[in-house]
This record gives sequence, C-alpha cells and structure tokens, in this order.
Amino acid sequence: MPSHLFLLGEDILTLTTNCTAETDIIKCCIDNEADVMGAKLTRRGLLSGIGAVLLSTFSIGPFAMMSLYLVQIADSIGSTVGRVALALSIATIGAIFGAALIGRVMKVLDHRIMIVIAAICVFMFQFTISRAASITPIYIAAFFNGFGTTWGGMAMSQIIITQWFEKARGTVMSLFMIAMSLVLAIAFPLVAGIISAIGYRPVVFAVGLIGSVGMIICGFLTSGEPKKYGLKAYGTVDIATGEERAGALPPSLSFKSILKSPAFWMICLIVGLATVAAQGFSSQMAVIFGSFGLNEINAAFVVSIFSLVGVFWTFFFGFLCDKLGPKNTMTIFGSLFAAVLLFAFLWQGFAGAVIFAVFFAAGNGLSGLYGPNMAPRLFGVQSVGDMMGFLSIWSGIGASVGPAIFGLMYDSMGNYTAALVAMGFIAVTCILLNFLINSKKVLAKIQEQITRESTEQNHIAQETVRQI
Repeated sequence: MPSHLFLLGEDILTLTTNCTAETDIIKCCIDNEADVMGAKLTRRGLLSGIGAVLLSTFSIGPFAMMSLYLVQIADSIGSTVGRVALALSIATIGAIFGAALIGRVMKVLDHRIMIVIAAICVFMFQFTISRAASITPIYIAAFFNGFGTTWGGMAMSQIIITQWFEKARGTVMSLFMIAMSLVLAIAFPLVAGIISAIGYRPVVFAVGLIGSVGMIICGFLTSGEPKKYGLKAYGTVDIATGEERAGALPPSLSFKSILKSPAFWMICLIVGLATVAAQGFSSQMAVIFGSFGLNEINAAFVVSIFSLVGVFWTFFFGFLCDKLGPKNTMTIFGSLFAAVLLFAFLWQGFAGAVIFAVFFAAGNGLSGLYGPNMAPRLFGVQSVGDMMGFLSIWSGIGASVGPAIFGLMYDSMGNYTAALVAMGFIAVTCILLNFLINSKKVLAKIQEQITRESTEQNHIAQETVRQI
C-alpha cells in the first residue's frame, strides 16, 4: 500500500467504505482526488453556505421583532412591559442550555432534524404570543425558543460554515450577520406598520410561520460534514502531495483535549467580555446617544448610522480574518473599539455621537466573529459543534450580563460615561488575551498535543487499512 494514502488519516476510511481490495482503494483515491483536495467549491458546499447564511435570519428575526409589540402584549394580557420583557431573559437561558447540548446532540442526530426541531420551537413561541391570555405560557415557550435560536440559529450556522469552508470562512460568517442586519432593517418598519393597522396577534403568527418555514428550507439546503460525501471543505490541500491549493486543513484535537487548553477558555472569555460591551450598549443605544446631548430624532438617526456602518465593519472583519488571521484582525478592530470607549468622555453633540457610533461599530466582530474563526484555526474542526456550543454559552452569558451592568452603572453614576470607559478596559483586556493566546509558548503546547493525537489517529488508520 503506498505510504501517502495513510497520510490522509480518517479521510481514507471514508473512501475505502466501498472498496474491498488494495487496487480498488487506490482507484477510489484517484477518482475522488478533486474532492479530497477540496480546491473548488462544490455544489453541496455552495448550498450549505447559502443555507447557513440565511438560517440565522429566519430563526432570530422573529425573536428580535418582539420589541415592536412588548407594550401591546402587556396591555392585552393585563401584565407589565417589564414582566413580558423577562421572556427575553428566559429565552437567553434556554439558548445557553441549547448551546451546551448542541455538540453532543449533533453526534447522534442529523443536523437537519435539529433544525426542524428548532423551527417548531420558534413557531410555537410566536404562536403562543399570538394566543396567550397570561404570561406563564409565554415564559415556557420562551425557554424552548432559546433552543430554537441556537440549534437553528447562529451556533448551527457557524458549525455548518466551519465544516464546509476552510478558505473564506471569516467572510462567509460575516455574510450571515450582514444578511440578518439588512433583513431586519427592512422588516422592522414594515412589520411595525402592519401591526399598527391590524394588531399584533395575526402579525406575530405570520412572522413565526414565515420564520419556521424559512428555517426548514434553509436546513435542507445544507449538508452534513463533507467527509460523509467523500468531499473536503472548500480551500483544503492535497495532504499527500503537500500541494497548497487554497489553504491548509489543520489537524484537529479532540474536545476533551481542547477543554484542557487554557487558550480555548481565553477565547471563550474574550467572546463573553466582548458581548457584555456590545449587548450592554445595544440594549440602551438610543438612550446613550441621548446622553450625548441629542434629541430623539437625531439619536434615532445616529442609531441608523451605527447599523449601516456595522454592516461594513462586520464584512471587513470577516474578510481580514481570512487575509490576516484572527489575531491581527482582533488587534486592529480591538484597538479602534478600545480607543473610542476609553475616551467616551470626549464625545458630545451630534458630531461626537457619529464618531462614537462609527468606531464602536468596529467592535461588532469581536463578539460574533472572533471566536468562531480563532477556535478552528487553533484546534481544527473535528469538535466544531462542541466548540461553537461553548462559545455560544459565553456569548449568552455576556448578553445577559451586559445590559444589567450598563443599567446599574447609570443608576449609580447618573450617566453612561463610566460604563463606556469600563467597557474600554474590557476591550484592552480582550486584546491582551488575544496576544496571550497567540504566544509562542501557548501555540507550541497546542501543536505538541495536535501532533501527539494525529500520530495516534494515523496509526489507527494504518492498522484499519492493513486489515482491509
């Protein structure tokens, strides 16, 4: 048996499934050479990318629109806005539980079935809101909606993109965040107008139905791991020849080993801290701009600027992750983010608010794109489901804590300056952690573990092929 076949590791096992003799195995490798190299984007890869990009929009969109009818819900069921808004926090708790389970469930259940389950959860939440006469059913449905926005939302999209894209991974991940922002920007005023005309109940039902059907369609556009089809992610190389086509597929660590790596926990911490700043600001954005001395109209206009500029920064962050790597991209964007926050006391008036909005928007990628790009770079894609689940947990924790921190600091200080400056120090902490993750000592330790595990896996593969 030619020795180069053993270098393909577990991929040779996929190709030898239907091959019974040594000559058949060699022929299989030759026939599937283009797929093994993964130099070109296959039809499955393209459809998986499209499905993953749109999936989050359909799952998170209905939940994000809930802010449009919080008051109507409260009035309809005889409750308060605060109690209804508690459903948002309960949904976040559900999302954390969903994220904790997503990696394990994906090992025993087809991801498309998980997306169907998620779509049912998303629809039932909206359906419950459209029919509820009390707050309790909304709370229960909100918890399961959290599962829906994880199993059929960002975490699932990140997993699918990571599996199918080695090259341009950051760019594709930025696209699903951009798609979600653009669709919501269009849908918000449209939905608000319809609610004012016919009431919230039929609109909520329709939004839930559209979102759930869209999730199912997107789910069935995607495919499982490329190796199931004798393929490789877009942008891999021929490991046998070492010919670099569009990027190298890194060896992978088991999730058990990843959990023992301090680098992974530092990545999680960066995601959590960055989300504290991003979500804390986003939850009170219009009020913060008002504290800069803007009236309601100008504050709303600056919010629009923030949203539009955020689309550009998000795409640019993903693009630079592919070109410069997550470390350098994080340093550039993190520095802009930290600077505008640390000097928050300078920003007053309309001009100051615009400057702040433009450069704060650069921090969007820190919470949503850094972790999903850095973790596979360091540890490979073997345990991508577990890794993305853990990153989503930390993101959920940050999203829960951030608004509370901003609110408490405003109550104690009477303004948002202290909270914004504190977020600046958080941004500096993220930059320092990023450098520590990418230090020679940490990287050498990760590489040592990868080499050890790869040697063991190749030995097992060799023994398996010899028995065949």
